[in-house]
Amino acid sequence: MAVGQEKTGRVNPEIIKAMGAYGGGVARSGRVCGILTGAVGMMASLYGTGDPAVREDPKLKPLAVKLVRRFEELTAPYGGVDCACIVEIDFNDEQKRRWFRSAPDSTRRRCESLICDMAVYLGQLLEENRPWPEG
Repeated sequence: MAVGQEKTGRVNPEIIKAMGAYGGGVARSGRVCGILTGAVGMMASLYGTGDPAVREDPKLKPLAVKLVRRFEELTAPYGGVDCACIVEIDFNDEQKRRWFRSAPDSTRRRCESLICDMAVYLGQLLEENRPWPEG
């Protein structure tokens, strides 16, 4: 999300703040990874309308689908897009969280790699779809 905001020049700390609970797969539930929800959220912040009565830009859904498919490709070796699959820990276990954050052999390296790969892909999609809607 933050990378996309910087790239588009639409930095909004409130949106970044709103994404804070998505770490660990939505409030440490191990569900869908925040890397994916952040990337899709970035696209929605560009192409959505903010008004349920107004139809969003027709580019939104196809771009979101591309992000989902790319993330599925990247996470296939881990068994899926959920944090529980990617990092193989229970985020509710304090000891495992400490290991995840600090151990050199931690599965956190997977997250770091996925963040980089998705940031690059998001940047490519943004460049391919210039100009962006007024915002």
